[in-house]
Amino acid sequence: MAALAQSTALARVSLFGAQPDLVFLLVAVWAFLRGPAEGAVWAFIGGLLLDTLSGGPFGGFALALLATALLVGQQWGRELGSTAFQLILLVLVACFVSHGVLLITMSATGYPVNWQYALSHIAGPSAVLNALLAPVIYQPLSWLDRRTRPEGITF
Repeated sequence: MAALAQSTALARVSLFGAQPDLVFLLVAVWAFLRGPAEGAVWAFIGGLLLDTLSGGPFGGFALALLATALLVGQQWGRELGSTAFQLILLVLVACFVSHGVLLITMSATGYPVNWQYALSHIAGPSAVLNALLAPVIYQPLSWLDRRTRPEGITF
């Protein structure tokens, strides 16, 4: 549902060039809550669905979201301030990494890429917007995490 919403309704939403990346946010926050293994599962599924709905190279979104899950799911930065600050910082960095992986994939498969424009007018604003939206997504996913986490099992 998130991939379909992102590819249709949210594709028309733009704030100063930034678009909310719903699948990216869901993957990043879930990886933050449950770790890189569970994040990677949803990154792969969400990435393949986005790849199917996009006109870009197949596998580009999957690779970008896998990088996101592996980055955000790690334990670094956990001693820095509040949970919201940690999440915002990790999502901000992961968004740039995700866009970088997607741009490298596009470039490697023959798509023309204007790196300066893509990083300054798309990745930068999107990173800020997604970092600000991450705490909003965190609330319902935190509730879902508490309701569905098997007792005594961690990944």
